[in-house]
Amino acid sequence: MAFQNAPEPEPVAAETAEAFPPLTALLAQVKSPGMVRADIDALIAAMGRAPTADESLRERADLLLGLMSRDNPVGKYRGENWTTVRQAAKAALLALGYPYALELPPDMVESYPSAPPVDDSTRPGPGPGAGSVVVTLLSSLYQTGLFSLVATFTGARRIDWDSPLEQSLILGMVGVWLPALCSFLGHTLGKRWLQVIGAVGLWLLFAGWGLASLAGTASLGPGSLLLLPWHLALWAAIVMRPVPEKTETGEAAPTDPQAPTPES
Repeated sequence: MAFQNAPEPEPVAAETAEAFPPLTALLAQVKSPGMVRADIDALIAAMGRAPTADESLRERADLLLGLMSRDNPVGKYRGENWTTVRQAAKAALLALGYPYALELPPDMVESYPSAPPVDDSTRPGPGPGAGSVVVTLLSSLYQTGLFSLVATFTGARRIDWDSPLEQSLILGMVGVWLPALCSFLGHTLGKRWLQVIGAVGLWLLFAGWGLASLAGTASLGPGSLLLLPWHLALWAAIVMRPVPEKTETGEAAPTDPQAPTPES
């Protein structure tokens, strides 16, 4: 077994151990009604330290196994770096070496890093593909064409800021391209806040064109539902949605419930 060669942790010196409360005390604090996020961080940090010279490894292993139990809600609590108590307990049990590491629950053995991590830097990341970009460009071009068509029929072909119609057309074109550009830049640069701004703008365009299409049925009939690009705007808003929020490690935020964050 891979655990047999794991070095046993060196005991912490007595004078150093006095500065750290025992795991049982820290766990009791986490279970108390007045628990704060700092208590969870202290428990995770304590599990990462080597046992003291007078600490029973058997008792420490039993405590860690209890924290890894799926029925223990404390195991789902997260520290400031999104590390769960269960994950920290697993690492601490493996650090104890043989024979305690052999007691690792089967549902957690599968994630034991027996092989070097795979370099996935060349894999395509989340976000829109080339087809999504083409759809968004077509939607923006179609909307721009409609504004140009209105400008042609109304004679508003030159920039005249004194004309309310000309101002509306220019602002309309800016409103069409600004969300698309924010989405493109957000996905290209990996800036989620830009992606969110672009997505909000694209959904507002869909809402605007949708209302205009419904209002246009009074004069143009059902043809307005096909002529006005509410469908393209909807498609663009869907395919250019923001990627899932990232954690500091670059992975998608886990869905496990995290510990409450009371006021410190």
